[in-house]
Amino acid sequence: MAETDPGSYVMGNSSEEADRLGIQASLYDRHTEYLLRTAGLKEGMRVLDVGCGTGEVSLCAARIVGPSGRVVGVDMEPGVLERARANAAASSSGNVTFEQGDLSDLRISGLFDAVVGRLILIHLDDPAAVVKELTRLVRPGGVITFQDFNISRTRAVPHVPLVTETVEWIAAALREGGRNPDMGEQLAHVLRLSGLPEPRVAVAVPTGGPDSAAVTLIAESARSLLPVMERGGITTAWEADLDTLRARMSRACAEVQATVYVPELVAAWAELR
Repeated sequence: MAETDPGSYVMGNSSEEADRLGIQASLYDRHTEYLLRTAGLKEGMRVLDVGCGTGEVSLCAARIVGPSGRVVGVDMEPGVLERARANAAASSSGNVTFEQGDLSDLRISGLFDAVVGRLILIHLDDPAAVVKELTRLVRPGGVITFQDFNISRTRAVPHVPLVTETVEWIAAALREGGRNPDMGEQLAHVLRLSGLPEPRVAVAVPTGGPDSAAVTLIAESARSLLPVMERGGITTAWEADLDTLRARMSRACAEVQATVYVPELVAAWAELR
C-alpha cells in the first residue's frame, strides 16, 4: 500500500507483513472483484489502482476490464511493486502495468475511466484531500471507488473470547498509530468531503472455520502490530504469545464450532460529474 508519509503505514514493511497481505488477498479477492463490479467497473475501461501494494486489486480490475481495457497500479514502495510485477507475470495479465509514485504528488498522463483503491485511505492523514486531488485524473462520468475495513466487526460466532481480545488489541494499536480501525464506515463521508456527488455503499464479509485463513489473518495482523501494541502499552510479546496465538485461536474456535467473520470490506463509490 502507498501512503503520503512512509512512516504512516503502522503495519510495518517486513517480509512477514508482505506475507500477511498475501493471506488477506486470498480472503478478499473475490469480494473485492464483486464490489468493483458493483461500483461500475466493466470491460474496456482504463483504471488507476492507487496504493496498489502487491497488485491483487490491480489484477482483479484487469480481469474485469479484459483485453480491451488497461490497468495502471501505483505504489510508492519499490519492494511491493516487484512483487506486483511478479504476480502479474504469473497470472499472464498483459493489460496491467505498475509505476512508482506518491499519492501526494502523483504524476501520470491521460485520464482514467475509474480510480480505485483498497485499504489505502485508512493510512492517509487527510484522505478527503487525496481523493479530491485524484479526481483530476478521472474523466467526466468516470467512477471513483475505495474499499476499506470495519475491523471492530471482526468476530467469532459463537463467541470466542480469544478472538475478541485479539481484535481489541488490533483496533487499539491502529488507534495508537493514529488510524481509524473502522475506516470503512467513514468512506461515504470522505467522498462527500472531497466534493463528489452522493456516494453509494456496499459491504462484503469473508468468513472461515476454526482452521482457516480467517484465523490466520487475525493472528498475523496482531503480529504485524506488536511494536505498536507494546509501545502503546496495549499488550506485550509475552502476553500475546504470537508464536502460539494462531493455534490457540483455532482450538478455541473448534471447541465451539465457531464461524469466524473477518473485517467487513466496505466499498463506497461515486461518479464524477
